[in-house]
Amino acid sequence: MSTDDEAQDAVDAAASAAALRASDEPVYRATPQEGIRRFFTKYAAFHGRASRSEFWWAYAMNLAVFFAVGIAVEMVNSVVGPEAARPTTASTVIGVVYLAYVLATLLPSIAVFVRRLHDANLAGWWILLTLIPFAGVVIGVILSVLPRQGYGTRFDRA
Repeated sequence: MSTDDEAQDAVDAAASAAALRASDEPVYRATPQEGIRRFFTKYAAFHGRASRSEFWWAYAMNLAVFFAVGIAVEMVNSVVGPEAARPTTASTVIGVVYLAYVLATLLPSIAVFVRRLHDANLAGWWILLTLIPFAGVVIGVILSVLPRQGYGTRFDRA
């Protein structure tokens, strides 16, 4: 192997390390497409940081799916009429599809929340506070709107 090849390998390694580090950095003022794309591409990445916009676009997508499923179930139930046995087959199918969606997005939802906590310079374990009955939702909202902190870079890969 020549010195030129070794030099090029070093440059390639530095470029790939920089690309890896860049993906750990949050995208501030992310568009809906950027936020949702990072939600799925960083499916199980618990390192790095996520901006508020990344977090809220993913949350908005999950909320929109939730309401769309609820509307679909109500539409199906209104078509079959009040005398039909509940749950109807169609609403059961919709429920099973929604359950599959929830299970498929559970891990990335937790991951984006942990990365959001990292951007606010909090350890990911703070997510456990959201498990507190009743107050957990309020705590989760408060934690997710905290401003970014410069010290949050400690959660990026070195």
